Amino acid sequence: MITARPIPTGRRPRVRRILLALLALILGLTACGRIPTDGQVYHYAEGETSSATPTPAYSPAGPREGDDPEQILRGFFEAGTGVEDDYAVARSFLTRDLAASWSPEDETWVYRDGITVEGDGGQDRLRAEIPVATHVDDRGIATSYDEPDTRTLHVGFTRVDGQWRISSIPNGTALTRTQFERLFRSFSLYFYDPTYTYAVPDIRWFVSRPTVATSLVRVLLQGPAPYLNGAVVSPIPAGTSLQRASVPVDGGVAQVGLTGDEISKAGQLTLERVHSQLRQSLAGITAISDAAISIDDKKIDVGQVSDYREPQKDPQVGEQQVGVREDELVTYAPDQVGAVSNLKAPLAAPHQPGTDPSRSVYAYLDEARGHLGVRAQNGAALDLDLPGRLTRPSIDFRRWVWTASADGTVHAVLGDRDGQQPRTVTADWLQGQSVSSLRISRDGTRALVVTGEGSAARLWVAGVVRDENGAPTRLLDPLRVSTTVHPAQARWISDSAAVIADTAGDGVEVMHLTGRSDQLDGLSGIEAISGGDGVQSVYAQTAADVYRLSGSSWSRVETEVRDLAYPG
Repeated sequence: MITARPIPTGRRPRVRRILLALLALILGLTACGRIPTDGQVYHYAEGETSSATPTPAYSPAGPREGDDPEQILRGFFEAGTGVEDDYAVARSFLTRDLAASWSPEDETWVYRDGITVEGDGGQDRLRAEIPVATHVDDRGIATSYDEPDTRTLHVGFTRVDGQWRISSIPNGTALTRTQFERLFRSFSLYFYDPTYTYAVPDIRWFVSRPTVATSLVRVLLQGPAPYLNGAVVSPIPAGTSLQRASVPVDGGVAQVGLTGDEISKAGQLTLERVHSQLRQSLAGITAISDAAISIDDKKIDVGQVSDYREPQKDPQVGEQQVGVREDELVTYAPDQVGAVSNLKAPLAAPHQPGTDPSRSVYAYLDEARGHLGVRAQNGAALDLDLPGRLTRPSIDFRRWVWTASADGTVHAVLGDRDGQQPRTVTADWLQGQSVSSLRISRDGTRALVVTGEGSAARLWVAGVVRDENGAPTRLLDPLRVSTTVHPAQARWISDSAAVIADTAGDGVEVMHLTGRSDQLDGLSGIEAISGGDGVQSVYAQTAADVYRLSGSSWSRVETEVRDLAYPG
């Protein structure tokens, strides 16, 4: 039962959205793959939107008669906000030849302060220095920097009919942060886990204009972002390209024409998966409700595989958690507590248990956190003594039990078979790091990892590489996730969000991969946290009590069950 009696809070109630630099792309890794200690780089992010054809945000002016080269250059930068008619105003600052070849979306430089323009060896040469806070490449992958990264552009000019025009400049546009946030939107591409059971989001950034469907399909054909490359798969064969330069939309249906040697030979199951991937990846565009595929101008019919199941977005885990009551594993749901049956007796009193999404495998630690016990409904049992203090077990949908030692060693063992030995999952970037939390995403393709303590604590997302049998072999180089609290524990609450707790303080927040941060009421003395299906399924534990998140604040739960955890 949930009661509304007073609770210990560490700050006034509030929920706020914060535009953060989220998903930090780790650049400059050393040869051994260790985490860098300075110069961190973050992916930029903001709240996701489904709008694709907004009202024009800016109406920049074209060149004026008599403008000198610096005025032309600064006018060109300002005209980068005019996305209508394929950046026609910006192109008017260029010579005819350059206007025809200039590609505005190859790069976007989001800058702080102002752009410095200086001479560069002649009246027809200027040098522009841009203090870049965020960089977006031609694949829509956005990277933001702790400290501005100066980008130097060498710009050439020539006279056309007596007026200065730009004759040479790198492809791309330069925007202030305000301009960027008004013009760009985040979109979720979808790739799949290797079993094609689940869809995995991959956030990209593009100008929200009618051609965005073409941009999304183009980058989808190029494959996943680096931190997912090797962890996820695409049904679209390598070498596939758009048959034409655009993806038109007719009656809400995106008309996707493809070509390529392998796609032309693809079987019906592959084509069903390609259709699913296109439809799911274009779903963020309001004007699109479906996708139609043609290959070399031949229309492809879908819905031809009777038992086809589309990979699932955002899998749910349900209300039931696992916990401990009087040294026994129990299940817990609101007002319902039951024994976990059909398991062999544990060798040690269980602490910090976990279970898989099918609730057929359970794992737990002993009080000293050096012993890992695994019990399965089929009677399998494992008891493993591992070095160092272990993180709470995380069990993926393929029934692999994960834990990490404090020294950064990642262990995984198959939980529903007797006699299994744990394998070490390679993660060179974790060498020598203190790991306090490790959770595998519900799609089995990503690890959410907390390293360090206090102000040195960091939150990471790393792709999970598996062998042909599904056994985990490696964690890819990670992205760093920016947080407003010092992370100690992190729990997935969807395929694109996690709840983060500072157990040394009182801070709790929900981080979304689209960039939104919901900062919640603090909870004094928080020791542990669990997260289910969204923010309505978040629990926290103190030394004396258990609480459930209600809105942005906490309500005490009357229960004797401790160490609660949702599946995963």
